[in-house]
Amino acid sequence: MKILIIVTLLLFICIKALCGLDENEVYCYIKKAGIKNPEIVLKQAIYESGHFKSANCVKKNNLFGFRSRIIYKSFETWQDCVDYYKRWQDKHYTNDKEDYYHFLQRINYSGYKDFSYSSQVQKVKIQAPLNCAEDEK
Repeated sequence: MKILIIVTLLLFICIKALCGLDENEVYCYIKKAGIKNPEIVLKQAIYESGHFKSANCVKKNNLFGFRSRIIYKSFETWQDCVDYYKRWQDKHYTNDKEDYYHFLQRINYSGYKDFSYSSQVQKVKIQAPLNCAEDEK
């Protein structure tokens, strides 16, 4: 059992080193960028990036599966991708009273018409405690 725990811990450290991201770090930057519904957007990033392990995350700094037609967009940094999401959200999410999960489904964020994207994002479990320094002020 101890070996399994050690191997799991080492695997987690190696994966984190590849993309260098954790949930709290991404969440705090999402909040700092002024993105609405930051916990839902974090869940999207986790879902779209395979918990920050996908090739798009590691090689292209693309946390949200953004595409130009059929090719996944590349970003200089993962923060640039979050900033892009902010601009995307400002353009498309025009009714703050609309439930954000409903919005994502209505606009067909996944690109697949009959796919229940919102329910998949809702199922994502945030594993780390979310605590940003500015929350403590």
